[in-house]
Amino acid sequence: MADIMPFQGVLYNAEKVNDLNKVMAPPYDVIPPKKQDDLYARHPQNVIRLILSKGADGDTEGNDRYSRAAADLKKWLADGTLTKDDKPAIYYYTQTYTLKSGKKQTRKGFIALARLVDFGKGIHPHERTLSGPKADRLKLMQACNVNLSCIFSLYSEPSLAINRELDSAAKGPALIDVADDDGIENRLWRIADPETVNKVVEAMKGKPLFIADGHHRYETALNYRNMMREKETNPTGLEPYNYVMMYFSNMDDEGMTIWPTHRVIHSLPSFDPAGFLAECAKHFDIEEFQYDKANEPTVRAAFLKKHEEAGKRGIALGLHIRARDVYYVFTLKSKEVMDKVFGTAIPEQFKSLDVTVLHSLIFNRILGITQEAQEKQTNLVYVKSYEEALSAMQKDENQLVFLLNPTRIEQVKTVAEAGLVMPQKSTYFYPKLLSGLVINLLGSAPAAAGR
Repeated sequence: MADIMPFQGVLYNAEKVNDLNKVMAPPYDVIPPKKQDDLYARHPQNVIRLILSKGADGDTEGNDRYSRAAADLKKWLADGTLTKDDKPAIYYYTQTYTLKSGKKQTRKGFIALARLVDFGKGIHPHERTLSGPKADRLKLMQACNVNLSCIFSLYSEPSLAINRELDSAAKGPALIDVADDDGIENRLWRIADPETVNKVVEAMKGKPLFIADGHHRYETALNYRNMMREKETNPTGLEPYNYVMMYFSNMDDEGMTIWPTHRVIHSLPSFDPAGFLAECAKHFDIEEFQYDKANEPTVRAAFLKKHEEAGKRGIALGLHIRARDVYYVFTLKSKEVMDKVFGTAIPEQFKSLDVTVLHSLIFNRILGITQEAQEKQTNLVYVKSYEEALSAMQKDENQLVFLLNPTRIEQVKTVAEAGLVMPQKSTYFYPKLLSGLVINLLGSAPAAAGR
């Protein structure tokens, strides 16, 4: 259950940096090489140099991108680019963004420390993790001895009392007010008033937490804690490594948005579209949307609308096959289909998820893409937008694209509470948290002026 506390955050010194917009970055795991280059060029103290420092020819252990990140962190703390708050606080963080409908929406949350506990003991993951990213983040954590980015967690409080408390406490202009490259307005207030902080800490006690984003970083923090515990002779349990910096957002708030992540399949040997469709027809009702060059935009709009509407009633997948001027909507014939195919091999909570039906029934059983191949992304590419997904069919090696509807927040909660994990990329909580707002030191660091 949630056990949280305020902390003395490390933030960029606006007087030193001048323009805070130039030192922020997206999360490390959504930054491609070109974006990394752009962020490097944007400002010499951009947080990219900490969260995703560049490698170089001739790197060796101890003289590599992790050591360079640690050196930059040490330098920025020493010269006042980064400064540590002089009082413990929680940090109220809002993100205002525009929905596809044009309506503006604000997601609210706060940043504090959470005591690290093993999964299932009050904190629940909902997606699988991979060893590579965890090894990468552990090396960075060992080199820098900090939490550079927040874990994104969800809690449930239908009354929204915590949000109202923080709204009331966030008086005056935000401490940080920046727009990211997608135009999302990110605002951060420091809440150091002990009475307000205590109210939030008490209100959070005993609440289950669900990880929305940052599964790899949470597991990395657990591994780091365990490593540090082995070095302690008389641990108290209050050592900084027993906690991790976390963003907490209320899943009952209307500002919560989940986007789907679509799947592109490529390079399958001997792929037979007609045979594939015939096999799928055993399990799905298939509606076709044929188009030609002249009416494609109109047909595409009707196809996407049908896919969305069908998803409100049950399992519905959108499909486009390369070199076929047809869009398809697959609707699972009945919930019993998954029972007949898999019996008890798949938990009941999974059988009503689009991603499970896609990965287990279509990818594994029909296309023959094994679980291992799926995890290694041997024939699989994940894409975020409908436009990117459908345009992928113009590339020769790509054969199929599957469009998904968003996973609902109650499905995430049900799966996590059952101790289960969804396939990778089952959810895309939008917007992503901005990196560079606040950092949490886990140990000694060069002296820096307090605020």
